[in-house]
Amino acid sequence: MRKTEEIAVTRLAQALQKEHEEIDAALAACRAALSGGGAPASAAPMALRALQALRRHIYLEETMLFPPMRKGRAFAAIFVMLREHGQMWPLLDELDALLEQGAPAPRTAEVLTELEQVLAPHNDKEEKIVYSLADAAHAGESGEQMLAFLASGRMPAGWVCDRAGGGAPKPAA
Repeated sequence: MRKTEEIAVTRLAQALQKEHEEIDAALAACRAALSGGGAPASAAPMALRALQALRRHIYLEETMLFPPMRKGRAFAAIFVMLREHGQMWPLLDELDALLEQGAPAPRTAEVLTELEQVLAPHNDKEEKIVYSLADAAHAGESGEQMLAFLASGRMPAGWVCDRAGGGAPKPAA
């Protein structure tokens, strides 16, 4: 029985990290298309899917992963993750608009660089700190729900991250 428990302990963290890697790879492919002289239109479908995947990933973290972890050892790290999600959100919106408009590759690449400069250290901190505690915080049903969401879940239309204004907390309703 102990062997099965050890295997299950890393399942959620591994799935979340794998999604980071897939999003990063899609953004890198978009960057390569843009820097290789490709028109933004050729990179747009792939990039738009990557941006949607990143938004969905942020949704999962903010609505499922983080809430029960806010009172534990990950409190400060989660505060930072939320702030960084808020920094990414306007960049995601701008990239969406640029890609849909077929804006010149240099501007699209510039905004993509800004996103990557926030995303890379964010993912590194999140994986080392938050994800290292994720399986313990989400043993059982909540972990299984997140794994199911990772497999086929959809983010509600119109949802925006907690700090979509760039990092400042939203006013209380």
